[in-house]
Amino acid sequence: MLYDVSRRYPRHYIHRHKLTDKRRPPGFNQEGPAEIVQMVKEIDKLIQKNRDSQHDDMFMSVPHPSGKVVRYQKKAIFPRPPHLVADNYFSGEHVMDFIGKKGYGMTCTCRRDRIPKPIKDYVHHEKVTNYDLKAKVMRFQNPITAIKQVPATDSSKAYTKTFVSFQSTGPTNIAGVNNLPSCQLYVSKKDRGRKDDKLVWGIEQNEGRETYLGHYFGIDIADHMIQNANIWFISWRFWHMPYLHALSMGVLAAYDMYNECCDGDLDPDWKIPQKKRMSFAVFRQQLSKQMLEYDPSKLMYMGDEMSRSVTQAHKKRKTTGGARQQRNRDEEGYYNEGGMTLTNFVKAMEMPRLSHDGDLSMLHEHLASINKKSNQKPCEVCGRSTGWECDICKKPMCTTDGKRKWNGAQCAVTFHNPSFWGLALSDVHLHRIKKEEWRPPTSQMMKRNQDKVAALRTELMRLRSADD
Repeated sequence: MLYDVSRRYPRHYIHRHKLTDKRRPPGFNQEGPAEIVQMVKEIDKLIQKNRDSQHDDMFMSVPHPSGKVVRYQKKAIFPRPPHLVADNYFSGEHVMDFIGKKGYGMTCTCRRDRIPKPIKDYVHHEKVTNYDLKAKVMRFQNPITAIKQVPATDSSKAYTKTFVSFQSTGPTNIAGVNNLPSCQLYVSKKDRGRKDDKLVWGIEQNEGRETYLGHYFGIDIADHMIQNANIWFISWRFWHMPYLHALSMGVLAAYDMYNECCDGDLDPDWKIPQKKRMSFAVFRQQLSKQMLEYDPSKLMYMGDEMSRSVTQAHKKRKTTGGARQQRNRDEEGYYNEGGMTLTNFVKAMEMPRLSHDGDLSMLHEHLASINKKSNQKPCEVCGRSTGWECDICKKPMCTTDGKRKWNGAQCAVTFHNPSFWGLALSDVHLHRIKKEEWRPPTSQMMKRNQDKVAALRTELMRLRSADD
């Protein structure tokens, strides 16, 4: 998993199961180095200079509660190749060469079996036990440092590989590329407690060790917060534990997204001071309350259609309930602003209802698709219960009058008339009102609405002619 230093939600991840592509790049036979190569190839797509000038696929438009539309980035774009930090599972001489040739930087602990052979005799590579006196007696004035500079070629950039001892008394080593301008021994101050119980001490430190610990601590914090989430239960079914672990990571990612929104960088209106934000414990309590109160049959989130309350529901109830609620939500979020505006009219012309724009041949297809349904719904024009529905628009509409006599399907023709846009039952979301407040339009209302639509159509034609 790839995390930012300051964030707790993954930027990229690789699954380790049988469905994952097991083919590894040539020269990278170990699992860890092969995953680094795959991850770097994904990061290459997010670097600014590697992308085309047109990258609209990286953005999405989200309606804001205030009514405006906010454009957000789906994935962050790096201005330059980032610096990677990993543990010894992903280290290796071939990994450093691959990272350096691409202009990246990397710092990682190096396993004893992956130390470069020319320098292995000069660095720590033996195990140190607790009772080994050499660890306490033998110290160095400066960390053991090895440097190798590789010149640039036609297909690769110049890079510098470094190899540094973690500290003078331990067997750990740090390998890196393009990561250290200098390296020397110094003391770092540590403290714990407060007031009279405060304890202060110093620890051995160098630039390589500080670079590694100063970045990799984000993974340690994520593990600690996953443990604090305490999402688990006793079960013989071993596959529950990976699911619960993934659920804990999802809760942690949601909390970090909450903090990112509160920072105000995405939208200044969302900024919340640090002291007024929810703690991780309060956030989990609020999340648990919302989860217990939520009904999956509302189909508000991805995956709800696979929940038991939806799959086990009666067919009629599922189609008339969940699917209808989904259509209503689509209509609510379709118009980003309220009222009879030119922007909303242009969007309405893209919908099947008005896409024919008065073309009688296409209008004939709508009228021919009206079929009898088993359940009764309120008509979009007059509000009376009817069993007829346009299969293209998925909206109910009358084909007879109140006494079930043929009247030329007046409601069906009126609903598909562009001049009626804004007055139908499904247009309540356009005016930000509830369906219970809707009333069938009168002839005077239809006349005034016809004039508004005509004015919008004239304005749209004028703008299109100006663009041409």
